[in-house]
Amino acid sequence: MVKLVLAIHNHQPVGNFDSVLEEAYRLAYAPFFEVLERHPGVRVAAHFSGILYDWLEREHPDYLDRLAALVKAGRLEILSGGYYEPILALLPEEDRRGQVNMMRDYVRRRFGADPAGLWLAERVWEPELAGSLAGLGVGYTALDDIHFFSAGFDEAALTGRYTTEYAGRHLDVFPINHRLRYLMPYAEPHKVIEYLKGFEGQDAVLVMADDGEKFGMWPGTHGHVYGKGWLDRMFTLLEENSSWLQTARFSDCLSGPSKGLAYLPTTSYHELAQWALPPAKSRRLSGLWEDSPEDFRQFLRGGYFRNFFSKYPEANRLYRRMLRASRKVAASGTSHGRAALYKAQCNCGYWHGVFGGVYLPHIRMAVYKNALEAEAALPARSGTPRFEVAREDWDADGRPELLAEGENANFYFSPAKGGGLWEWDYKPRGVNFGSVVWRHPEAYHEGEARGISGEARRAAEEALKRDLVYDWHPRMCLLDHFLRGDTTPGSFERSTYGELGDFVLGEYAASHAEDPEGLRVRLSRDGHAWTDGAGHPFRVEKDVLLRHDGSWRASYRVTNTGRSASDLWFGPELALAFSEKKHCPPGERLGVEEVSFPDPVYGGVALRFSEPLDLWVMPLETISRSEAGAEKTYQGSVLLPNLKRRLEAGAALEFSVEVRPL
Repeated sequence: MVKLVLAIHNHQPVGNFDSVLEEAYRLAYAPFFEVLERHPGVRVAAHFSGILYDWLEREHPDYLDRLAALVKAGRLEILSGGYYEPILALLPEEDRRGQVNMMRDYVRRRFGADPAGLWLAERVWEPELAGSLAGLGVGYTALDDIHFFSAGFDEAALTGRYTTEYAGRHLDVFPINHRLRYLMPYAEPHKVIEYLKGFEGQDAVLVMADDGEKFGMWPGTHGHVYGKGWLDRMFTLLEENSSWLQTARFSDCLSGPSKGLAYLPTTSYHELAQWALPPAKSRRLSGLWEDSPEDFRQFLRGGYFRNFFSKYPEANRLYRRMLRASRKVAASGTSHGRAALYKAQCNCGYWHGVFGGVYLPHIRMAVYKNALEAEAALPARSGTPRFEVAREDWDADGRPELLAEGENANFYFSPAKGGGLWEWDYKPRGVNFGSVVWRHPEAYHEGEARGISGEARRAAEEALKRDLVYDWHPRMCLLDHFLRGDTTPGSFERSTYGELGDFVLGEYAASHAEDPEGLRVRLSRDGHAWTDGAGHPFRVEKDVLLRHDGSWRASYRVTNTGRSASDLWFGPELALAFSEKKHCPPGERLGVEEVSFPDPVYGGVALRFSEPLDLWVMPLETISRSEAGAEKTYQGSVLLPNLKRRLEAGAALEFSVEVRPL
């Protein structure tokens, strides 16, 4: 008998808009199970992330009641997982255990079933997970057949579950059949049956496990799957072929012995492994994959999930921020803040592939907001307000960062990277005003996108690509620019201007001291600005006062340390997050002393200068890809207060920038 396990994974990111969840429910989640209810001979497995459970309990509890009825009837198996869809391999063991137990407790309570199977987010696998999951009471999971190909298995052998182990703890693993993933729901139902017919007469278990959104929410699928009746016809054919083919739950496939021992290497599904590579290598692998015969593809390997942290420093910051919150929650010895921490561990903001991921500001901001809420839930510190300061190698680059954390705000500096301020958390609003993504090259920015159809769509993508701009440095506050005389706001925005100084990426000396208003962070660098083909020495000192109320002031002193006079055009960059471009209108403002940028979502900021300065404001917009094609996303704005001076030898320019949240 051939057994077919249909496993549907339904998930939306923490921080996604209610309108998107409602659309997914209407187009995919609800109609799928409406069709299933009409076909009593079909069994399936399903996994819902806790984000969806929380939302469904609030908006559509009757839907969960219907799922519970299917579970009771033996037609639906609910899989466990990390409640808020984390990459389990990346979590400390205590958080891993908490996420899995939270999901297990919910499934037991809501559906009256004890889930032995677990859905592994993005199928990201590290060998030690076998021991960890087994220790948590998990009996089995499902991984892509590419995991098995990576270990040398033949495709013909992947017709049942295998057993893997770590430190003597065993876990069963079902291979997910990639051919079924690509057939369903795109091929006509009889083509799926024809493929399955090839296994008739065998005692075989085949698994089709994939995103539930492809059954109705992905472009063009709702009309195909439901309007044209694909799913109804598919289920009808499965019932009509029940003499040799049965749909099954994972739990229906455990009675016999496993097919043997399998040690699977660190990997994930093929597409994610490709996306994790640097752009040129990702593009090369995509071409090789498309041009290679089927039997050769199993030998092609990409990167791994953790590579996203080196590919996107912004994702690395999110990850380290979450780990910092996790350590604080664990150190408290209480359960306070754990729910918010677990939400901050939702994987979607930590990477980028077809969907927006780290490029989506509201998803990133949700990570920061939940990490801040987790810390805010911990027992309050006693005594007078003060900043706690730490020096640690935050991003694992071998150089320490300076972290200042207070009651109302956190300020994180990178002395080795231009002395910049990359994170400014304003706790009353749960906002990191430094949460921006700079403009990275992507594999799909070059050449024709394979698999993209439609002349109008291609034309729209090409129009967006004409706006491509790449940043040569991280975007953060307090990066110090020495501009060439022909620089314009437009050339600065497009990174085509001439940078004369070696300060933007240079290393600054850093110190700190308590102040009656808060904390002073002093940063300084002796460097050069190139004029007339030679380097002219300058010293930049910035004294940053961090106030207890969450505001701050940067007092600058730029000194000509050379032996001759020199003209300079100087400006400190401020990269700030706003919810929409209209809240920080772009343009050039002359002779500015004060300006405010209110934001109804984040609150916005106000600036005050010690003397009238020119202010350039420009949007920071990235071009990424979604299922619908290329799209432009507003990440925040870059503000450049700037001024020109001629400094005699030994003379200094002094001014200050006040920044406060609204």
